[in-house]
Amino acid sequence: MDDKLKDLLLEAKTLITAGKYHDADDILAPLKKEHPDSIDVARMWCALAMRTDRIPEVLIDAEKIYAQTQSDFHKAQWAHILGTASFLSLDLPTAQARFVDSISHLLTYAKSGKVPRQQEKSQLIDSHEISEDNVFASGKAEALLWKTCAELAKQNVPAFPFAGTLLGLVRNGRLLDFDKDLDIAVWMEFWHTCCSALEQAGWIKVPMRIQYANYQDYVHPELGITLDVCGLQKHQATNTITGGFSLPNHPPEYQRVSVFPPFDLIQQATDYGNAWFPQQPGKILTAFYGDWRTPNPNWDTVVSARNLQKFSLLIRCYAYHRMAQYWLTGNLAKTWCYAHQITLKDPDDVLALRTRQWMEQAMNRLNREIPIWPRNRPQKRVYTRMVADLFHSGHINFLQAARALGTHLTVCVVSDQRVLENKGKSPVMNQAERAAVVAACRHVDAVMTETPSDVSLEFMQQHGFSIYTFACATERERNDKYELCKTLPADMIRELAYTPDISTTDIIRRIVPRNETKQCP
Repeated sequence: MDDKLKDLLLEAKTLITAGKYHDADDILAPLKKEHPDSIDVARMWCALAMRTDRIPEVLIDAEKIYAQTQSDFHKAQWAHILGTASFLSLDLPTAQARFVDSISHLLTYAKSGKVPRQQEKSQLIDSHEISEDNVFASGKAEALLWKTCAELAKQNVPAFPFAGTLLGLVRNGRLLDFDKDLDIAVWMEFWHTCCSALEQAGWIKVPMRIQYANYQDYVHPELGITLDVCGLQKHQATNTITGGFSLPNHPPEYQRVSVFPPFDLIQQATDYGNAWFPQQPGKILTAFYGDWRTPNPNWDTVVSARNLQKFSLLIRCYAYHRMAQYWLTGNLAKTWCYAHQITLKDPDDVLALRTRQWMEQAMNRLNREIPIWPRNRPQKRVYTRMVADLFHSGHINFLQAARALGTHLTVCVVSDQRVLENKGKSPVMNQAERAAVVAACRHVDAVMTETPSDVSLEFMQQHGFSIYTFACATERERNDKYELCKTLPADMIRELAYTPDISTTDIIRRIVPRNETKQCP
């Protein structure tokens, strides 16, 4: 492909992404005539045609090219286009067959020892880099989120952060820098009211080729941020909540149903007024992600969600589509991830198993790293409180033993005022300094600085803690600490051994004589 053609195709792709389909057509229509044999031109035209309700034209053109093509790699490309067009037409059996054809051609291609050349960032693929003006990293997206949720709350619409948006707020305390959209949810009885309110607030409804009953995209006209709205349905009989993609008048294989345990909403203050938020966000996140505290950059909500009611034909077609798409662009790691996700849902999927095997062989041959997929093992979160003044080996021993009690350790570094009240003297290091040192310890997963002195069952459950642990240097200290957690069940309390012959007081005593000696004439 020459540079001029590459630039024109890149311009067309940019226009398509921006929704400027007429301008993109002005570029692609003549290119299609000038380069009738160009696969890149044909694929870009097909991408545009599928967005402008010309799918029948795509099916006709792509079928002709597919039949005439001899190369397994090129056949895989056109089978993938045929599968995508059939998928958008909601002809899922045909879509699955075409995606299977595409992957089968790629497997034959792999057996010959060939690997698709990985596209560079400058080529026609998405880039995951975080730019300097990224609205998620800058905080603009989060401000827009709370402004929107607060406005909906004022109109008695209980919309709240959901999915990846909720994950970032709870796990990181802010939106994920690499996120691509905002996610909110609303009870289905408020669905139409919510959608109308969003449009009144300036959000633009995105035309969707597949009309779901409980899912809709909006875009903000100024910031260009996409807002995904998911409708959730409460089921009193089963005491569950369902979401996903609902296609009315279609069989179960055309649905994507995700199941959540019941949860409540509370209002919390924002800069824009009160907004709704899940009272038990961990319930939602655990149902969705499993081990949601372990970041997984390869997570795909549609396929990866742990609470899928069924790995339906709709989900399988989407997964095959993405797996083939990344394989065609030479992204073997992403291909492996989709193959792995499919096998987690369906261990008998031979096509996915073979794909994963060939990806591993290819990546080993090319000295590329095989992705590590988190195991989603059950979490056992440990909580403790400590001063951690003049951090020493005794602190390390304690934190190591505390971490060994579970899979995650959270440490509350108590305030300077609390230390003064309990010990009658201020710590040598202030709270910020002590928290920074504790956070740097490899045994610690998270640090808190504001928690109640009493460790109640409500507090433990609110934060998902399973164990409260501590160590005691004296009997008086032991009595005090057991008094603070007296409402906890015995199986949630663990006392650890205190490291003898080392303490902050001892260290201070070592330092003071040395300084006094140095000051002598």
